[in-house]
Amino acid sequence: MNAPVAVVVDSAANLPGEVARELGIEVVPMYLNLGGTTYRDGLDLTPGDFYDRLLRDREPASTSTPSPGDFMEAYERPGGHEVLCVTVAESMSSSIQHATLAADRFDGRVEIIDSGSASMGEGFVAIEAARRAASGGSLEEVAARAREVASRARLFATVDTFEFLRKSGRVTKLQAYAATMLDIKPVFGFREGEIAPIARPRTRRRAIDAVVEAALAEIGDRSVHFAVFHAAAADDALALASRIEERANVFERYVVEVTPVIGAHTGPGLVGTAFFCQ
Repeated sequence: MNAPVAVVVDSAANLPGEVARELGIEVVPMYLNLGGTTYRDGLDLTPGDFYDRLLRDREPASTSTPSPGDFMEAYERPGGHEVLCVTVAESMSSSIQHATLAADRFDGRVEIIDSGSASMGEGFVAIEAARRAASGGSLEEVAARAREVASRARLFATVDTFEFLRKSGRVTKLQAYAATMLDIKPVFGFREGEIAPIARPRTRRRAIDAVVEAALAEIGDRSVHFAVFHAAAADDALALASRIEERANVFERYVVEVTPVIGAHTGPGLVGTAFFCQ
């Protein structure tokens, strides 16, 4: 019997460790550069320690993608010859380019899927691919399932401040200044690699309300796989998850803390939901 298709994903997917282990998903750490030291995302530095240093010590933080060699090791580790690799949206990272370079040198077949998303929007693509692989799906069938979920994945979120998005280059200094002066709590959607503004409330409570309503409007009466993610905002995340669960037909649910490589761009206070419907 041939070995099942291996599934690889970068750490921007924020997969819960127990899920990755259960499904045999290989997670390739991205890199966090903090205070002159480089850390492997999700392995070498806890989120709590990271935010303490980011806020208390004001240490500069930046991120970088896994190398082609990192992806190659993940392709080879399962010992098979067929791999499905899921990456964070190409619009946000060069992860897909490095995954492709590794695929060109791999002694086997690799299909690479741009999730068009991040956090569990990307994570669900990898999870469903791994489930299809575990059921005996061919590489073509696993890739087809991954593309299907990527096309359905939706993400809505809010951040508490524009400061970290400005530093990361995701918004301009002028946009950040204007938002800070108006005390705006932006709500945005992320779909197929594109970020779109959803609402511009001035309070945290209204921003979270907007996330809930945007998600529920998209879900409707369909069965949904959903996750809530956060950066040092566990209470808000749990409340958000409960509000969606009360009003939606939920197939499965996760609550995850984003890894530092995402928190570096958003800062603490990020909270949102990623999901796809059956």
